[in-house]
Amino acid sequence: MRKEDDLELLKAERDSADRDYNEALTRLDRAVQALPAEFPQPPPSPDEHQVTPLNSLWDLDDAAAPGGLLASAIRRALSPVLARQRAFNSAVVDHINRNVPVSRSTRESMETTLTLLRDHLEAMASFESLLIMFLQQITPYVDTRDRGVAGLLRGLSGAIDAVADETMKRTETLLARERRHEIRVSDLEAQVADLRRRLDEVTTTLSPRESDRAGP
Repeated sequence: MRKEDDLELLKAERDSADRDYNEALTRLDRAVQALPAEFPQPPPSPDEHQVTPLNSLWDLDDAAAPGGLLASAIRRALSPVLARQRAFNSAVVDHINRNVPVSRSTRESMETTLTLLRDHLEAMASFESLLIMFLQQITPYVDTRDRGVAGLLRGLSGAIDAVADETMKRTETLLARERRHEIRVSDLEAQVADLRRRLDEVTTTLSPRESDRAGP
């Protein structure tokens, strides 16, 4: 028997394939991604509270300093130190001013990136869920097709059986006619044989009389 004709073997292979498919579908369902309970948030905006005061206070303006010889002498003595302090203050304020827009841009970039990442993960999770739903519909779809084919085969089998029954009836009718014909032919042959026998008897009976007539 060919493998494709062994219905039990085909059923066992189908059942094994169904089990493997369902197990793979279960593993895939468990692997569907989900957003974390606490999704990362962008860092807070840069603290710019002291930026404006720093821009107005960095310069050590000595215009309002008290006058007098002693004060002038002190200012001249401290002038190098004050100049260095002023340069330091200018560098610090300049550094802060330059980093404020960088900090803003960094936060905006991180916020945009996190938003895109969240949207992407949500889309991926939605796609995986739809994929699971699609794969879950394959088995019923295939079963429906199988039932359709089985129904078609049953209908075809019924049509074949009907044709076979009709053919059998016609064959039986022809055989009955042939038997009746054979019976009739046999009766005719029997009648012909009986006629021949009688004809032979008549011929035998008449033969002596004709001999007598032909005498002297």
